[in-house]
Amino acid sequence: MPSLQNERGDFMNNIPNKLLIDLINYGNLSEDDVLESFYEMKKKKVLEIHPYAITNPKNKDARWQTFVSEANGRKKISAVSEGRLYQKLFDFYFIRDTSRFTIKSLYPEWLKIREEANLSDRTIQRYDNYWNKYYASNSIVNKPLVNIKPDHIEMFFHGCIKNYNMSIKELNNMKYLMKDILKMAVRQEIIGTNPFDVAEIKTYGCKPPNKKSDRSRVYLPDEKKRLFKALNEDISKHPDVTDAYAVFFLFKTGLRLGEIVAIKECDIDFLNKEIHIQRMESKKKDENSKFQNVIVDYTKTSNGNRFLPLDDYDLKLLKKVISTNAFYDYYDSGYIFVDGQGRTKSREIDNRIRKCCKAANIDVKSAHDIRRTVASEMHLQGIPIEMIRDYLGHSEISTTWGYIYDNTAKSERSRMITDALRTMNGLKRTQVS
Repeated sequence: MPSLQNERGDFMNNIPNKLLIDLINYGNLSEDDVLESFYEMKKKKVLEIHPYAITNPKNKDARWQTFVSEANGRKKISAVSEGRLYQKLFDFYFIRDTSRFTIKSLYPEWLKIREEANLSDRTIQRYDNYWNKYYASNSIVNKPLVNIKPDHIEMFFHGCIKNYNMSIKELNNMKYLMKDILKMAVRQEIIGTNPFDVAEIKTYGCKPPNKKSDRSRVYLPDEKKRLFKALNEDISKHPDVTDAYAVFFLFKTGLRLGEIVAIKECDIDFLNKEIHIQRMESKKKDENSKFQNVIVDYTKTSNGNRFLPLDDYDLKLLKKVISTNAFYDYYDSGYIFVDGQGRTKSREIDNRIRKCCKAANIDVKSAHDIRRTVASEMHLQGIPIEMIRDYLGHSEISTTWGYIYDNTAKSERSRMITDALRTMNGLKRTQVS
């Protein structure tokens, strides 16, 4: 241990005078005893968490040195004595210098927290894409958090809107990074308040979204009729492929694509006529950092884990799929929708939908448009919006409202409108023959 006389100044500056006096006067301790105890306690706490080796001086002119980890990599620190080096390490790990925290320094920690929250690799990759495109080269990420003001945040986002010709959706997506990193900084008591909360980010310069009509977001009655015919023809041509049955099941349940391909036979309760949705297909990076389709044992939202009722049609369809699997000796870990290569992937069902839309000579619409169609028809039948939310597995009712569209055929809509307006305000009685 270094001489206490040499190290005393370093530790005396960090011990409150009254505490030092009380320890000496009432604890029967000498000043050197107190200094030695504090030194050993600080050294022990540092060594518990410090990952790098500490190097002693090679000669009298050399210094004690080691490394610490920062956002940009390792940083070397040194001192003329062992005690002073440990004091620097103690200050680095345990004495909060808020001026050294930036959005850039906190981003790796924030991203790691998101990864540990079981977000898909694809979502994490999307965050990283936003970071690299919008944040990494902007000076705001290097500004100490304690110095970031609402004006700085407004200037940053208004600049992004102008420079990248952003849509409101893209803006809202990339805003989440800064907002949540600053929120984390508040929780960690790096800053007292979140300047993002009072920043006013105007969206005037955002490019308008491509507005799609209701008719392009759902399957209309005639489109469904023609698509169902094409699906039945597909089953006749390819009796060994169950993808078309999966599409029919989507129209009955409104499941997400990732949910339907994750259904196992053990999820179906044929006696009580219900199915348990409890897992989904997601994307994970393999050892080569390439995305692969995998099944995860959780759902997209907290409400996604749910039990759905089945009717006789549903049960008959599922039994048909199971018998087809048995006939062709298809099997993969108990999954319902399988083929000769194993579990059916989401993209295969999506391709089947697109293929049959073209065969039916209708506009190609997605599996998610099937989900909107189910929600819209449930609403049309008077099902309460809360029940539709639970059925679809949404967490927020506002999300469910975004799935409700008018899927009435154009001719029927015209008839309903003209019938309603024909006698409005007694106009019929004023008409001349």
